[in-house]
Amino acid sequence: MDRALRLSLLEGLFAILFINWSTGVLITGYALFLGADPKALALLGALPFLAQLAAPLALFLKGSRKALAVRLNLLARGGFALVILLPLLPQEFRVPGLLLLSAFSQLLSAPVGVLWLSWMADLVPEQKRGAYFGLRNALLGLVGTLGNLIGGYAVDRLAHLGYLLVLALGVLAGLCSVQILRVQPEPQPGPTAPPWPQLKTAASDPTYLRYLLLVFSWFLAVMLGGPYVIPYFLAWGGLSMTQVGLWTLVSASSGLLFGPLWGRIADRKGHAQVLRQTGLVAALMPFLWLLGSANFPWPIWASALLDALAWSGLNPALTNLALGRAPSASRNGYLALFWVALGLGGILGSLLAAWLAAFSQPTPYHLPLLASALLRLLVLLLIPPRREGI
Repeated sequence: MDRALRLSLLEGLFAILFINWSTGVLITGYALFLGADPKALALLGALPFLAQLAAPLALFLKGSRKALAVRLNLLARGGFALVILLPLLPQEFRVPGLLLLSAFSQLLSAPVGVLWLSWMADLVPEQKRGAYFGLRNALLGLVGTLGNLIGGYAVDRLAHLGYLLVLALGVLAGLCSVQILRVQPEPQPGPTAPPWPQLKTAASDPTYLRYLLLVFSWFLAVMLGGPYVIPYFLAWGGLSMTQVGLWTLVSASSGLLFGPLWGRIADRKGHAQVLRQTGLVAALMPFLWLLGSANFPWPIWASALLDALAWSGLNPALTNLALGRAPSASRNGYLALFWVALGLGGILGSLLAAWLAAFSQPTPYHLPLLASALLRLLVLLLIPPRREGI
């Protein structure tokens, strides 16, 4: 068991480099280099959420969770390597090509989220999930943002060649994580219901449906500003790509402290308690961004600490609340609806962000970030006042 958990940590360290470089800071910068406008940036930010609509397909795929995760990740990460060739295309095809390849990669990866979480739920004892996932997420955050710092430095020094080099290394790291998945043990799953009854059980659970409404609303609020955080830092905050990487490193280094702390709090007081506290921090964070500028960047740098304080506890709490509610026989159905709610919220938030950007001054990014902060505060009212459960 301990060996399996250590392997999962190692696999995650490689996987996070691919994930961060293919969906985060570097790919946003690459899109800007290729000529993306605010609408294209919003669509790029929406793609990870759009892909989650494919998560329920995990229930209908035949084979072991391990074998399916390996095959899907291999195709998704290998296919993404084609983004390196996009500068060779005519200008008008570069951004659409990036969006198409990103969508392909993320749609293939979406069912893996359900399969992997189900696998890990059997692997990690329930009483240790908060501490283990808190530590895992903190370590992955640190490694991922070290990657962002190195990637940003490469871009600042090598311009577009830096993007190509970092993206190629990201694909290689993603393929290494697949090889580790091949040797990670998979416990024998317990009896499960057929796919449609699993979904029906989850969809007829009124408490869980209220939780899905919270998940949907929260990610709608987050993605109202989410696609524009990095462009805002670059265009208004005066940060270079190296400095953006350093910002994420500060956040991840702090997350290495906060993640295990939130995990221990979750194991003692429940994930709902962590969700309320970290949600408030995440709701206040965009106000610091809006206070910052190229002449007054300190609020932006201070927000790196709040980013760590919020998301090192918020992400595990959201996932573990879904796991804790799901009966083992219908776990994948519950997880599939969780990813669908997350995806729909993110898609709608990104679309609204693109619409708001057209009315925003002094940059296309100010109004979406303000709207995101206000809506995050409103969504906190949906979190139930009880200390335990959802």
